[in-house]
Order: sequence, then C-alpha cells, then structure tokens
Amino acid sequence: MSALFNWGPVLVIVLGYVMGFYFQNRRIDDLRDAVNHRFDEVNHRFDQVNQRFDQVSQRFDEVNQRFGDMNQRFGDMNQRLSSVDARFSDLKDFIRVEISRLEDRIDRLEHPVARP
Repeated sequence: MSALFNWGPVLVIVLGYVMGFYFQNRRIDDLRDAVNHRFDEVNHRFDQVNQRFDQVSQRFDEVNQRFGDMNQRFGDMNQRLSSVDARFSDLKDFIRVEISRLEDRIDRLEHPVARP
C-alpha cells in the first residue's frame, strides 16, 4: 500500500504527460493539415496567376505578329508609292520636254527664217 502512495502521484503525472503528448500531437497534426491546406490554396492561386500570365504572353505574341504583318504591309505600300513617284517624275520630265518642244516651235513660228 505504501508503494501505491509513493508511486501513485508519479503514475498520475506520467499519465498526464502521455495524454498531453497524445492530444497535443493531435492538435499539431490538425494545425499541420490546416497549414498544408492553405499552402495548397496559395499554390492553386499561383497556378491561376501563371495561367493568366501565359494567356497575356500569348496575346502579346499575337499582337507582335500583327504588328509584323502591318510593318510588312507598310513596306509593300512604300514600294508601291515609290514606283508611283517614279512614274510621276517620268511624266513630269515628259511634260517638260514636250512643253519646251512646243515653245521652240512657237518661237520658230513667231520668227520665221527667211529663205532666199
């Protein structure tokens, strides 16, 4: 009986520690699960953000391709306009030559050359 009086409080204290470890460990596991769940949610949101960035990057690529197409079209238009400019300069030279030829004829009509 004296052993029970001596070891009884020790047994109660050890039993309290064991139950404390058990329940505290369970609470830690619950806390770990909650933290892991939150990390999973954050990772899911990062995945969504990465998908949006990929979509935006794809749209930028499409816009860059459209700008490249427009740049090519403007280059084609510049070539066409330069060929039209060349035609107009040829026409301008032709008109100058014709006007000078007509002015020479008019001058000859106004001042006829006397023939003997």
